Amino acid sequence: MNPYNVLLERAADSPDKTAFISKDAGEVTFSQLAERTARLANAFRRSGLGKGDVIATLLPNCIEMVELYVAAGAIGAVFQPLDFRFQGEELKNSLVNTAVKMIFCRAAGVNQELESVIPASVEKVGIGGERSGWTDYEKMTASAAGEAGRPDLDEDRDTALFLYSSGSTSDIKCIPVTFRQLDFFPADMVHFWDPDILDRGITLLPMSHISGPVVVNTCLRFGVSYVITDRFTPGGILKLMEEHRVTWTHSVPSIAGLLLRGNPEKYDLGSLKFIALMGSSVPVSFLRDLERLIPSAVALQGYGLTETSPLLTLAPPRDEEGQIGSIGKALPGAEIRLVDEHGADVPDDEPGELIVRGPKVFSGYYGNPELTARVFEDGWFHTKDVAKRDKDGFYYHLGRLDDLIITGGLNVFPAEVEAAAARYPAVKDAVVY
Repeated sequence: MNPYNVLLERAADSPDKTAFISKDAGEVTFSQLAERTARLANAFRRSGLGKGDVIATLLPNCIEMVELYVAAGAIGAVFQPLDFRFQGEELKNSLVNTAVKMIFCRAAGVNQELESVIPASVEKVGIGGERSGWTDYEKMTASAAGEAGRPDLDEDRDTALFLYSSGSTSDIKCIPVTFRQLDFFPADMVHFWDPDILDRGITLLPMSHISGPVVVNTCLRFGVSYVITDRFTPGGILKLMEEHRVTWTHSVPSIAGLLLRGNPEKYDLGSLKFIALMGSSVPVSFLRDLERLIPSAVALQGYGLTETSPLLTLAPPRDEEGQIGSIGKALPGAEIRLVDEHGADVPDDEPGELIVRGPKVFSGYYGNPELTARVFEDGWFHTKDVAKRDKDGFYYHLGRLDDLIITGGLNVFPAEVEAAAARYPAVKDAVVY
């Protein structure tokens, strides 16, 4: 999907519906968002940017992140959101690695030391105020009204995103995502849920993570309203959930666990239907706390990586008996195997490395053929994650290969120990490391 094309369709269908809500911008409708992104796309073209050029951001969660991502799609450019906490060589290497043409930052949020590592070839655009030597975001778009047109794209081949799964300067992991791969997450999210339930969401994760673009795609595809937050505090998020009658959110177990420690019983959260928990297994203690503290909501469990668009598995809304803690069954677009150290398939209920191939899987780390060669074998991407599968096809995430514990001649993974300890009512939580 091209997010700009989908936005135009949504704006024509529901022009006055609220698309995004943020502290700085207030409520932004789909038609207002379409007008803003068209201006940005025209401004990009006037600056000489076009298909395949790379546009980066170094921003906290904000409405401008949405505008820039969608506008990049309007000209067929590659959107590269960077963690706003990047410093020094982390920032420099990420910009040089992909030959970024333009970067967007908070005008007051970049000190001289950080500015000095941005290559001179990269045009700097400031948001929220003027800065000497920088282009001003609002002035850039003020005189660029009009239709933006639509780029000629090969969605199966052309890159929509460059995403970083690690801030390491010695092992840059830049993951390209094609426009076609943007289709998967919205489709996966309605695999078990009616789109009407996705009425209003809220951010719990950095939008520079893959969760940013894929959630935006879901909002555009189904006309979902979304509350953008630029900082995470359990009390602050819970208050916003109550105020905006939030129905769902997308998170990871560690962050969502903090949310449940923010005294959710003090807020009216009856509108909340589910918390999507992706990436790894969900502690049983979290499932117990969620059921007790927010009885209207359930945990939507799944597993995936940035390299896999991202979801590979997803569980039904309520697991059947004996499947608590499962990361679900395989989703369309991914062929999954569990293999031993020799590459042979393991039987049901035995642990094995999860490997995958299919249209969801990325083509390889950008600019890093050596690392790519280490993670692909005969067309299969080796995740280095260990899982097991039961006879009904449900998968259970056990940990990383590096986390293997050998004791008494047996292979044991931390998740197995944590799950065993959590079965005891007196145990509040368990962590093995």
